[in-house]
Amino acid sequence: MKKKIAILIMIISFSACAQKDVIVGVWNVKTDIYQAKYEIVKYQKKYIGKIHYYNDGITEYKGKDKKEDYFLSDVEYKEGKYINGKMYLPDGSFYKVIFTKKDHNKLEVLMTLNGKPYKETWTRNILK
Repeated sequence: MKKKIAILIMIISFSACAQKDVIVGVWNVKTDIYQAKYEIVKYQKKYIGKIHYYNDGITEYKGKDKKEDYFLSDVEYKEGKYINGKMYLPDGSFYKVIFTKKDHNKLEVLMTLNGKPYKETWTRNILK
C-alpha cells in the first residue's frame, strides 16, 4: 500500500511540474502584421524568451544566439497564468505581457500596445 501511495504522489508531482512549464518551448507566431519564431526557457525560477526569426515585411531578422536576441523577461507562473512579463522593443522600451495556456500547444498572449489591449495566439513548434 505504501508503494502505491508513493507512486501516486510521484505521478501527481510530475504532472504539476509539467503543467507549470508548459510555456517552455519554441513558438510560432503568425499575425496580419508579422510572423516569428520565439523560444521560451526557464531561467532562475522565471521565464525568458529569445528570437529565432522575425519578419514584418519590412524587417527580417534571424537570431544569432546572442544577448541581443532576448526580448522577453521576468515571466512568472501564478494561478494558471504567466504574468509580469516584459517584451522589449529594439529601442529598449517594453510593454507588459500575460500568457495564458489555451492547450498544451497554444498560448494566448495579451499585451497592451498604445494603451489598447492586443491579443495573439502562439502555436508550439512541433518538430517531426
